[in-house]
Amino acid sequence: MMTRLITERLMMRRAQPADADAFHTLVSHFDVVRMTASWPWPADRTFTASRCTPCDPATGMAGPVFHHGELVGAMGIMTRAEGRPELGYMFAPDHWGKGFATEMGQKLITHIWAYYDWDTIRATAFEDNPASVRVLIKLGFAETAPTMGRCAARDGDFPLRSFVLPRPTKP
Repeated sequence: MMTRLITERLMMRRAQPADADAFHTLVSHFDVVRMTASWPWPADRTFTASRCTPCDPATGMAGPVFHHGELVGAMGIMTRAEGRPELGYMFAPDHWGKGFATEMGQKLITHIWAYYDWDTIRATAFEDNPASVRVLIKLGFAETAPTMGRCAARDGDFPLRSFVLPRPTKP
């Protein structure tokens, strides 16, 4: 049974090889990948295909986000190299400003707290991405110390704003 996260307007599931063409369209927007750490520019079909396999449920939940059956973005909370869970997301420019990242982010965070015993979720946003910062704040993340981060699409290191979301305490 494949995990599906469903909101009023959106559906998210783990990526599948059949998602490669739609994902490639998403990552063929420089304005999308310039705000991610690892997606290359220009878009590379082999790299895109490598990201279109279901993630291991032990490492978190990540995958495409659909609106009326159309892939409009991707989101996930996955453990990284240090074993710390981190939120990441990207949405197609035609779907910016519609609240999709906040809507699915809330659903995904609720799922993570229910199924994983992680104490915190981390997130970063490039300093020149104020829209992403607003999403993180709406989701309840608190800002921590700034840092630097790699951007493959821009081929360099750039200032990052760092955030953390602690597990809610039970009343």
